[in-house]
Amino acid sequence: MEYVSNNTFGTLSSALDGKIISKVFDFVISVLQDFEGKEDDNENHLTNGLCKQLGFKKPPEYPFFFQHQNIEDAKENTSTDFAAFGTYTYAQIHNKEGEEFPLVKFEAKRLSSTLPKKREREYVIGEYEKGKLTKNSGGIERFKNLRYGKDVVHAAIIGYVQTDTFDHWIEKINSWIKDEVNSPHDSILIWDADDYLKANWTNGNLCSFLSRPKRKGFEELNMNHIWISFVSKETHETE
Repeated sequence: MEYVSNNTFGTLSSALDGKIISKVFDFVISVLQDFEGKEDDNENHLTNGLCKQLGFKKPPEYPFFFQHQNIEDAKENTSTDFAAFGTYTYAQIHNKEGEEFPLVKFEAKRLSSTLPKKREREYVIGEYEKGKLTKNSGGIERFKNLRYGKDVVHAAIIGYVQTDTFDHWIEKINSWIKDEVNSPHDSILIWDADDYLKANWTNGNLCSFLSRPKRKGFEELNMNHIWISFVSKETHETE
């Protein structure tokens, strides 16, 4: 299976060749094309397996590597599911200083109708009670409220589709985003038309959407939403 991209988010101001972000996404997608999972696998199991595959299959000449459970804030004990960093060779070529060169921060979320009611919107926002955030678990929201990704302008959410179809989930997620645009749970955050997921490409059991979430006091993110379906054909045929 060959991946063809029309992704326009392939530049990074600090990368002189302007292509390393596209290379990261192209490689992740190539690994996902052969990645296997089950409809009832939990998120940590799937992401652990994916990260192993990313490390095992990455060609040595690629100027980046992946870090599973990347620490965002040691004091707060927060971590993204994984992150792509530039290598030492990349740093030398581009005259970088320091030890870390984050390129893309990745989160992963299950897209399943079996999630508990309080978690059903977890791809977009966390859990709220009486207008207060009680669990900062929202995939998109955690980047918007700066829990994740302060040091990058590129991020991605890997969506593990375990029930229903891509069309079902894009309609659901954009409706949840619309609710935030009209009446945000967190009044500090700005939700607008740029938050809606816009179709990028579909290829078999994979698809991609793009969005540009705003962050207070920080540059907006280029966010790639890459989904893989684990829903069997038999399940669809019986629906």
